[in-house]
Amino acid sequence: MNKEEIKNNIETFIQGTDQFLVDIHLSPNKLAVFLDKPTGIQLEECSALNRHLQTVLEPDGFLEKHDIEVSSPGMEMPLKVHQQYLRRIGREIRVVDQEGKELKGLLQKADQEGFEMLAITEKKEKKVKIRTEVLKKFKYDEVRESKLVLNFKIK
Repeated sequence: MNKEEIKNNIETFIQGTDQFLVDIHLSPNKLAVFLDKPTGIQLEECSALNRHLQTVLEPDGFLEKHDIEVSSPGMEMPLKVHQQYLRRIGREIRVVDQEGKELKGLLQKADQEGFEMLAITEKKEKKVKIRTEVLKKFKYDEVRESKLVLNFKIK
């Protein structure tokens, strides 16, 4: 079974739920599936998909050469699908555009076409910190990578 067939099988399995497929990594010895939902994926949901995949892939001998791992994408992984952006509205993200320019700011809104962020830049001029905020709109194909900024400051 190839990656596209596995993807179609997963999407059929999660159809009718609020779960969504984020990404699939298929290597010569491992299948890693990243699943999420608006309120955060639960261990039981990952386990259910794992059992389903084992049942589907066993007859082809897939499990003789591959381990299967189903998990959430994790906070440190790049945002891949628009549902992840929707879940993180109001949070700080770091965006690298196709030219390699990096911006940080607050995610304002997102839809299937792209997202908006309030890009925040700070610079010092004559010992005075100047903060600039600009609303930036991106289509997903204009972005090389987007990640959630993890902030562990205690307020």
